[in-house]
Amino acid sequence: MKISKAHLAAMLAFSMWGTFPLYWKIFHDVSAWDLFGHRLLWSFVTLMIIMVFTKKTGGLKEIWQQKRTRNMLMMSAILISSNWLLYIYAVNIGKVLEASMGYFLNPLINVFMGWLILKEKLRPTQWPAIVLALVSIVMMALQTDLEHFPWIAIALSLTFALYGLLRKFTHVGSMEGLTFETCFMILPVLAFWHFEPTSPLTIFEVLPSWKIGTLFLSGLVTCIPLVLFAYSARRLQLQTLGFIQYLSPSLKFLCGLLVLHEPLSPDKLNAFLLIWVALAWYTTESYYFMQKNKKVAAVS
Repeated sequence: MKISKAHLAAMLAFSMWGTFPLYWKIFHDVSAWDLFGHRLLWSFVTLMIIMVFTKKTGGLKEIWQQKRTRNMLMMSAILISSNWLLYIYAVNIGKVLEASMGYFLNPLINVFMGWLILKEKLRPTQWPAIVLALVSIVMMALQTDLEHFPWIAIALSLTFALYGLLRKFTHVGSMEGLTFETCFMILPVLAFWHFEPTSPLTIFEVLPSWKIGTLFLSGLVTCIPLVLFAYSARRLQLQTLGFIQYLSPSLKFLCGLLVLHEPLSPDKLNAFLLIWVALAWYTTESYYFMQKNKKVAAVS
């Protein structure tokens, strides 16, 4: 198979997302809330510069004038902000492995929610993957107490799945949509920050200059993989993109286990194994079904 620019863009995007824990771990002496606030603030600044430079600011006005699209993006803004905050919190407290579990679960949660909410039909051969993922969650619930149940993994997968569901029905560009979402969230976050014991300027008291400069780049770190993903998504088959996306949780898992040396209990390992089997089944089934459809189309 020839590796195209779109393949490279997708691999780079998911690799960047997969190694994000190492980036956020640099700022271990800053609270998760402050890191989230700076990520949102610098993403807002970066996106607005891009929108002005590409002369797309009119798209934000159009979004605001369309009530349904505006309301959908407001809800999606809350979801993606919650996802960002949860993810940074997970890295901050040393739960990168649990965060990776959430993103491993995400494709299967997407399929299940499509069946549950959108009434999309599931092929009988897809159900074993869904059942295995649900069994892994139930198994974790039975093997752990409420304190050690992987709430972060479940919350990350649900918030991202619901975010994707909402964005599916908002017919706006990825850049315009994300810019509107950051515009909607920036004022509430800054207002909430005002009542917190810390402020955006607190980092100047606790971080050396090189870390401050690195944190200012969080807007670019957030936006670059999104641009690469949007480029690849328009040019690659969903089957190919779906396979490449496993790079992200796989790298998160390796970062947590090998670089950050997080403990992996037998119970959690068993849950991971079930999820990996479910994903292998789902990927193989999807590949087989698409190949079968191609043969039928060729014969027709």
